[in-house]
Amino acid sequence: MDIKKLVASVASVLTRADIHTIYSMVIIAKEEMRIKTDIPITTVEEAVRQLVEEGYLVEYEETSLDLSKKEKKYIATEKIRQLAEQLPPKILQLTKMKYITPSFYYLLNYTQRK
Repeated sequence: MDIKKLVASVASVLTRADIHTIYSMVIIAKEEMRIKTDIPITTVEEAVRQLVEEGYLVEYEETSLDLSKKEKKYIATEKIRQLAEQLPPKILQLTKMKYITPSFYYLLNYTQRK
């Protein structure tokens, strides 16, 4: 699976997400699928940018509660199902967790392995 399909697959299971959430989920999916390649965040950002340009994702800005900063978020369109592939069940379970972020989950479960 190439990086663009991996990012599309992850984005398809998220309702809305920022780039850091997408990146964390991509890294967890990579670990679960036992893909040995290193994936830097810049590669994921480029894949997300391409998916936005091709109409698979929609980009919008969300303002923080204190109005001090704006953050780009992404929503998957119906078109993304054409590109997305099946992900491991753990990714689907992780998207349903309410109080644990993907970044925190990664730090708890995958950093000890190295």
